[in-house]
Amino acid sequence: MAINTTVKKTVTNGIATVPTVAPAMDISAIIAAAVADAVAKAMAPKATTVDPLVVAEIARLKAENAKLAAAKPVVKVKRPLVFKVSEKRAMSIYNLGARFPVTLYKEQMLTLLDAEKEIRAFIKANDSALASKGE
Repeated sequence: MAINTTVKKTVTNGIATVPTVAPAMDISAIIAAAVADAVAKAMAPKATTVDPLVVAEIARLKAENAKLAAAKPVVKVKRPLVFKVSEKRAMSIYNLGARFPVTLYKEQMLTLLDAEKEIRAFIKANDSALASKGE
């Protein structure tokens, strides 16, 4: 059903308003035109400006990152072993490179110390199969 009045699309401050005073259109055509106009405005690319100070700061940070990446890695200082008696009266050894200490009761520690030659021989025989920290 067509409306006999004329309707015209108006724009206020860059925002489409309900069409008024244009050639005879039915209400569905008016709605379709308004929706199409709103979609076109929403999909239009927004103009952006780039602050030269931001560009300069990004370039400076990239150069600093490259300089830091090229620098030699910091070598950790090997800390001496620390021995303590645990709450359960066992022997704890700190600074072996693990997050937690190695804790053994004195009989276990003495058994381990007595097996020093066998442990060293095992390590030598299986050197290629054993991993080192950092591998």
